[in-house]
Amino acid sequence: MPSQLQRELKQAKPFPSLEAEVYLSLRLTAQRAREPWARYLKSKTGLSTTQYNLLRILRGSHPEGLTCGEVAERMINRDPDVTRLVDRLEKRQLVTRERDFGDRRVVKIYIAKAGLATLKSLDKTAEQFPKQILGHLGKKQLRELRDLLAASRAGMGEVS
Repeated sequence: MPSQLQRELKQAKPFPSLEAEVYLSLRLTAQRAREPWARYLKSKTGLSTTQYNLLRILRGSHPEGLTCGEVAERMINRDPDVTRLVDRLEKRQLVTRERDFGDRRVVKIYIAKAGLATLKSLDKTAEQFPKQILGHLGKKQLRELRDLLAASRAGMGEVS
């Protein structure tokens, strides 16, 4: 009997392993959970989810800034070109850059007032999205899922 994932993907052949099926299911679930938020962000602010994430990271360090490397370490979706992301946000005046006075080789990125205002305008909706997408699971299942995902990540170690 085909699994739920096989039916969703209209796949007749079985998966090569349970791990392969779970991995694909996890990717599909993450994509479906991300899509509504990505569409909302793009339509309301013109931001990508990666740009939004970068702004949230900078807000979390506000008023201190972060280097591109420090931002990259905190990103959910690793983007190899944080500098390019910062360029786009700087053009929109959502972030600023300054050379570190102690070490002129270091450039720090700061969230600008417009960036803070943009995030503030999104905060309520950003808080509601996870509830809309996952709220049907209930507290017990959400805790189980959280713990399973944490155990999965812990078992992976550092994957590059």
